[in-house]
Amino acid sequence: MLNTNALHNALNILITLSALLVAILLATGCTQLGDGTLEYSQSLIGPSFTAYVVATLGALKMVINITRDGLSGLVKPQPPVVK
Repeated sequence: MLNTNALHNALNILITLSALLVAILLATGCTQLGDGTLEYSQSLIGPSFTAYVVATLGALKMVINITRDGLSGLVKPQPPVVK
């Protein structure tokens, strides 16, 4: 069952992957053309390497979460916030 914790984790992963991919490519020499596509021939690293790095970081986050909370911790409801 999809609860807010699972949705939060899924959205967090998707946002992080997309933002990091573009940021790393732009920081290493890519430019965005007028039609929105990325031109990366001047980049220090290729987009495939960048994708591997982003995937590794995302996987590391998931491993840390699973180690900390167990596999069921990724989808269990969070306790209420105490004010």
